[in-house]
Amino acid sequence: MKILLTALNSKYIHTNIALRYLENMPLPEGIECLREEFTVNEDLSWVLEKIIERRPKVVAFSVYIWNFSRVKTLITLLKALDGEMKILLGGPEATYGGEDLLLELQADYLIRGEGEKTFQEFCQAMLGLIDMSSVRGLSYREGDKVYHNPSREKMDLLEVPYPYGVEENLVGKIAYMEASRGCPYRCSYCLSSAERDLRFLPLPEILQRVEKLLRTGTRVVKFIDRTFNIHPEAVALWRHLIALDTEVTFHFELSPTLLTAEQLEVLAMAPPGRIQLEVGIQSTTPKVLENIRRPMAFSLIRERLQSLNRLKAIHTHMDLIAGLPGDTLEDFRQSFNDVYALKPDMLQLGFLKVIPGTPLAKDAQRLGIFHSPEPPYEVLKTPGMNYEDLRLLHHGEAVLDKYSNSGNFAAAMSYILQEDEDPFAFFMALGQAFKENGHLDRAPGTQEYYRILLEFALDYRGGKGHPLDPLVLQECLKYDWLKTSRKSFVPDFLPRHPLPKGGGKKGAVERFIVDVPVFLETGKVHFRDTFLIYDPNLGQFIPGLLSGTQG
Repeated sequence: MKILLTALNSKYIHTNIALRYLENMPLPEGIECLREEFTVNEDLSWVLEKIIERRPKVVAFSVYIWNFSRVKTLITLLKALDGEMKILLGGPEATYGGEDLLLELQADYLIRGEGEKTFQEFCQAMLGLIDMSSVRGLSYREGDKVYHNPSREKMDLLEVPYPYGVEENLVGKIAYMEASRGCPYRCSYCLSSAERDLRFLPLPEILQRVEKLLRTGTRVVKFIDRTFNIHPEAVALWRHLIALDTEVTFHFELSPTLLTAEQLEVLAMAPPGRIQLEVGIQSTTPKVLENIRRPMAFSLIRERLQSLNRLKAIHTHMDLIAGLPGDTLEDFRQSFNDVYALKPDMLQLGFLKVIPGTPLAKDAQRLGIFHSPEPPYEVLKTPGMNYEDLRLLHHGEAVLDKYSNSGNFAAAMSYILQEDEDPFAFFMALGQAFKENGHLDRAPGTQEYYRILLEFALDYRGGKGHPLDPLVLQECLKYDWLKTSRKSFVPDFLPRHPLPKGGGKKGAVERFIVDVPVFLETGKVHFRDTFLIYDPNLGQFIPGLLSGTQG
């Protein structure tokens, strides 16, 4: 019997670890298990053709909020083309969709929760080796009647197989790894709040799996643990990864409240690019954190986060969520400014998703939270934030990602916001300007992004009574352009200064009259000739005889 495991991933670089777990479980003879991965951006007629060509008896979909609507369409088409084909659902959306989801999608089977053992027994049942009613963790439909088998106990993580094939080539893709399942927190907006059992994979097994991943060609290994630094062997694993001779980056999600002095001490030894950390802060307002069952005194963890961001070799992401219960636009402004002041490499501004199966979903109506009834269930208004407030934040998020999180405007943004105590207001105003000028509907060209920032920043700061020096801003923008655009020319609205005779070949050496590297290091502006060598092919400045300053 042929079973096709399939998923519509959000991007090509992603690999679906859930499908790989299932196909690597010991399956009974008589089951041919295949895997096909697509993305949500691919043409559905092509995806449909690829599935039909495999002629499976069962198609198993991994269902998430980002692919739900397209999976639903695919199931409708598959059922129309082959009424004998069976559909199996798994993943977060399937787990909490239950009976309604089976009937709505006209699917046949649904795995609730951890799927590895359930899938293994499902395959036995499909071969007639056991009865379908005995498969724990499975729901199934017969006509319009849905049956729910008892839930399955949590697995020992040593029973979960290594997911990637020995010969699998992950060049250009992200590899995923689990060192634990479960979460110590009970955040009301998160599906993990329903998962009570926190389990850890032993360190020797983690190290063996990391060694295998290093042979796949991947450049990024992302640990998908909800709270990695609660793992009792977190420090030991970091020591091992830091000592490796590799260019692979390892990504972890941390809880700021569990960040210890020992963890910071070990992370300080990491070479550049080895460790990337994501820190879920969500809000710095105490009443909001209490409302989501995530009590945390930001004043107590601020110093730890500052210490973390002082580790320049560590790339840090910090997360905020807009639209949480009890949050207002003014509260969110404070949260944004609190976190922006920490200077993370990325400040990720997300929006509340009221996901079925979470405590918040049960309380949303009582709390006055209105959200989309369709995936991704994003909040549309709350008592503290109306629809217009949330749209304003969306516009601000777009320019935050472009001008701050991208890292492509680092010098310019450092200068623009150097003495600004309310960066939130700047990004919201810039986002609104983008909206009014149609730039959110049709993206400007590369040069135009620089021109827009130059003109907007001068006008904005001037209007606030804190004018910027146009020349300094232009020099910072020129530095950013040469460092990130990979072009040998400079836009005509950014000044160029003649090189001294014998000063080098134009196009490889650029003269600045503001020492931008020193400004980035110290925050102080020095007007002096500075000659920098850059390589437009690499998109970076390079050491050389003329680099440095001339007074």
